[in-house]
Amino acid sequence: MSLTVRDLTEIPFLRTRVFAGAGGEQNRILWAHSSEVAHPWEWLEAGDLLMTVGLGVPPEPEAQVHFVESLAAVGVSGIAIGENMLAPPLSDAMVAAADRLALPLMWTALEVPFIQVSRTVAAASRGPEHLRLVKTVRIYDSLRAAAIRSSTPAELLEALGREIDCELSVCTNDAGRAVFPDARVPEAEVLKAFLDATASRGNGMPGILRIPVGERTALVVPVPAQRPVSLLAVPRGSEFPPYSILQHVATAAALEVERLFARREEARRFGSETLAHLLEGRLSTAAAAPQLEAHGLGSGPFALVISHRQDDPNGWVHHSLAERSVPNMLRRSGELLYCLVPADEETIGEVLDILDVEGTTVGVSDSFCLLEALPDAVHEARWALDTARAEGRRSARYGERLLVGGPRSVGEARDLIDRVLGPLIAYDRERGTDLVNSLTVFLRCNRSWQQAAAELFVHKQTLVYRMRRVEELTGRKLNDTETIAQLWPAIRALEILR
Repeated sequence: MSLTVRDLTEIPFLRTRVFAGAGGEQNRILWAHSSEVAHPWEWLEAGDLLMTVGLGVPPEPEAQVHFVESLAAVGVSGIAIGENMLAPPLSDAMVAAADRLALPLMWTALEVPFIQVSRTVAAASRGPEHLRLVKTVRIYDSLRAAAIRSSTPAELLEALGREIDCELSVCTNDAGRAVFPDARVPEAEVLKAFLDATASRGNGMPGILRIPVGERTALVVPVPAQRPVSLLAVPRGSEFPPYSILQHVATAAALEVERLFARREEARRFGSETLAHLLEGRLSTAAAAPQLEAHGLGSGPFALVISHRQDDPNGWVHHSLAERSVPNMLRRSGELLYCLVPADEETIGEVLDILDVEGTTVGVSDSFCLLEALPDAVHEARWALDTARAEGRRSARYGERLLVGGPRSVGEARDLIDRVLGPLIAYDRERGTDLVNSLTVFLRCNRSWQQAAAELFVHKQTLVYRMRRVEELTGRKLNDTETIAQLWPAIRALEILR
């Protein structure tokens, strides 16, 4: 039988006495836990006795009241503070709060080690701990049975939820999406509260987070997996499952999460290899058909999305696509991410939404059915990507103009290059000169002779000579605004197609 607070204080060798909150002397102590963290209520549960030398007790009266109220809210049975140790002066407001909430505040004599208190509580709590052990065994038995029956993760969560009388979900911390296909999705109100709580905490999550949702409370426990995901538990009744039991449920969920992530990683790797062969022209549509089918892409039509990312936050693009059920093949090459997806508007919208992060630009090709057309799609997507970057946008689609009067397509780009830069390209090829690059640098430097010459590592007069040759070969004057309006789009088009 577990001890009460009064029982504990009546054990002479523990030398512990209540000095506030005496109305809670009948509170039962199921476990005794020593902690010095600033928010111990995020690590404790109902029936726990908090033992502290005082480091975690705040010095300000208002903060001390919040400290007591937060611990009382989770059902802590009492607070035992080491006497004459490191606690700040305890305010009258803190004492009054403890009396009001019937949360016993106790002094434990300096010479009594907290481990002695813990052993006494543990010895008296063998019965309740045995029940927890039985519940833990049943959780892992459910996991074993699910493996034997080849149950889905969603079915396992339902079984575990029945075991602890909770509605269970496993969701990503960043978007709140259900990790497992066909699994329970939290109610909108619960999901919003969860996302607000995770957003306010960044990457740091406590052992257990209690989120008020109307008149209910949702419990959030981090799932130990490679991606930040959490177990959401909404009790069906009025009693909360013990924290230790929730940890075991989270561990069982983590096993399923890692299995799922391993399958996704294998699919991503095979998809990347297949897409690499397609991009290099070493695989036909027919030969790639089995992989296309395995990745849900079918026989098209397809679109190619190219993303220029300064980084890939946590490397989870393929997980985000999978969580939205977006069929895909991904291939990273340098700073570019190539993504082959179905060409329907809904799918492309999902992809653009996933890639819509700071420091990222995206280009989308036109749709195509035969994968032999993939090299052209690469040009189209690169053209759209550069359009977005030039205009300071997050994304662009093939066919949009780069600049007023600029080309809308690869075909138009080639015509513009031939018409405007053709003589320079031919001259460079025949004579081994560098007129096109010199012109590009000159215009990029806003026709500053000194700056452009320094960037090209040539004398200013050498650059003057080269630009005169450009004017002779193109029949255009570089001090003419209309000329610049023709040359610059042609140069940008050439850079993209190269």
